[in-house]
Amino acid sequence: MDASLQELLRTLLQSGSESNPALNALISDYSTYHLVLVMVGGLFLVALIILSVFLWRRFSRAPRTDTRRWTFEKRVYFVFGLLSVLVGLAMTVIVAANVSTAVHPREGFAGSISMLGTPQPGTPSADVQGSVYAWLESGSPDTPADLQAQIDERLSWQRPKAIVCGVLLVVFVFLSFLIWRALIRRSRDRTARWGFPGVGLFVLGVITVLASLLLMLMVMGNTQGSLAPISLTLFLG
Repeated sequence: MDASLQELLRTLLQSGSESNPALNALISDYSTYHLVLVMVGGLFLVALIILSVFLWRRFSRAPRTDTRRWTFEKRVYFVFGLLSVLVGLAMTVIVAANVSTAVHPREGFAGSISMLGTPQPGTPSADVQGSVYAWLESGSPDTPADLQAQIDERLSWQRPKAIVCGVLLVVFVFLSFLIWRALIRRSRDRTARWGFPGVGLFVLGVITVLASLLLMLMVMGNTQGSLAPISLTLFLG
């Protein structure tokens, strides 16, 4: 390469020209990358809003104890209601930020060029950047064979990973629902003692919630990479 990929990209973008099909393909994929996050994140946001309304309604209807202290049931609804609101707010910020990038991808892409860095020669990242550099210079609308091979290699594991994460998310959310419902029912029986089974179930319930949050992020990231693989291959090698 006569110059770095970052320099070439900045030169092409600063020219304002849209006559380079290779650059247009990169920009289109970058826009799709953020649009996917808007769509998937938007679905999660809707689910979080529905969940939040449900939990706060249950919280308002949950009984207090005779001493006016919150029952275990009421505390559960409060904690999860608050958690759903906080996660929903974070998701709102993520979706809003990506809407702007999806609508104006050239500006967003220009701001992301510095993330490319300068990889060591012979590394996968250097090979990807070299392929993209040659592609941009050729101006061809077709993805080069070597770059397409690297994209196909990523898709071979990322698409199955996105599906597996989605299935696991459904499983963990359902399992978490069953666990916390069982714990709430157990708490209504004032004669029941927690003991080791109750504590173990509580810990398992916390783990399933944390796993669900992590899987939600993994679903978003892997779906992005599955539907917009050029950007992820370029920026992550």
